[in-house]
Amino acid sequence: MTGERPLECCAHQHLPGPGMSLISLSYEEYENDSRHWKLEQCDFTRINLVVGRNSTGKTRLMRVISGLCKVLSAQQTNPFDSGTYKAGIVLSGKNYLLEFSFANGQVMRESLEVDGEKRLIRDASGRGEIYYEKQESFIEFEVPPTALAIQQRRDNLQHSFVVELSKWAEGCQTYFFGTSFGQDRLIGLSSLQALRQERPLEADDLVASYTKAFEQYREPFDEAIKRDMEVLGYDLTDVGADDMRALTPGLRLPEAVIGLFVTERGRDIKLPQMNMSQGMFRALALVIHINIAAFGKQHTLVLVDDIGEGLDFERSSKLIDLLIRHANDTGQQLIMTSNDRFVMNRVPLEYWSLLRRSGSTVRAYTERNSPEKFAEFKYMGLSNFDFFTSETFQ
Repeated sequence: MTGERPLECCAHQHLPGPGMSLISLSYEEYENDSRHWKLEQCDFTRINLVVGRNSTGKTRLMRVISGLCKVLSAQQTNPFDSGTYKAGIVLSGKNYLLEFSFANGQVMRESLEVDGEKRLIRDASGRGEIYYEKQESFIEFEVPPTALAIQQRRDNLQHSFVVELSKWAEGCQTYFFGTSFGQDRLIGLSSLQALRQERPLEADDLVASYTKAFEQYREPFDEAIKRDMEVLGYDLTDVGADDMRALTPGLRLPEAVIGLFVTERGRDIKLPQMNMSQGMFRALALVIHINIAAFGKQHTLVLVDDIGEGLDFERSSKLIDLLIRHANDTGQQLIMTSNDRFVMNRVPLEYWSLLRRSGSTVRAYTERNSPEKFAEFKYMGLSNFDFFTSETFQ
């Protein structure tokens, strides 16, 4: 179809790289309960587009991955009410296989293998054993049933495998593109300073994220943002953060309130974030975040739910192109979701994970686990969207 050819930049690096990659995941919660939900084992590559009809489980999958990373990075310290994670991760050429199981707010099981060798195991009582690298032996431990042993073993001398996992998980960033990204969120100057020091910043903490990055990287950071925004069709001469009282007549507040602004070519005024179009602000927010990762050389996992939501076809396509280029340039792994026809037709099938749900069970079909079906469809010469709407995997 005219204007819907696959992205040219997607023609390489579609296999997981040697650095850091989530390669497989399965998940189940509330077994034998009306709330039961199960994701059968799903495999991932360096670049991924998860597609599926509404209510299939795309956003839920992203939350499951994000939840796993929060557990491993100790951002989530309390056990979940229910859930069993089984994940395969490649870190620095080593294969990590880990499992967590939660029930009724307690940890039922933890296990970790590295290159097929057991490194940690514990049961519901909290008792277990972990490998000490200096002693080259296992030592028993006991933790409360509500505590995750792996979160308490970040010792680079004795348990470097735990530290490696934690560092990878800390770099995971999740963006729900269909949300506001905090567009209506302005921050008082005193609150801004506190926010930047207290905790890891979330996607909605855009003003704090930008100002912290600008102080570290200065003008080259702004120039990178402007270049990427130009790729998306936004020609900017300036980007920054300022007191919104000076930019918004009638905004009367007792203290300085900081927000983002851009200046478009041909216009001499600073456009405050509240007055930007929804599409422009979403694009700006994502561009800021991916450049923070690029400047910080963070080899990480980037999750983008509902990619391109609120953007027209051309800008949506260019945004995907930009994300893939950044992922390939920095070694990041990228997992996106969409049910948009034009997005599907732009991203080659080798990057697809096609979700199908039967009852409470979701299965992901990829070119790796269903090579014959994918190859058969490619020979037919139809659009990718036809593959999505077909009953091939019903």
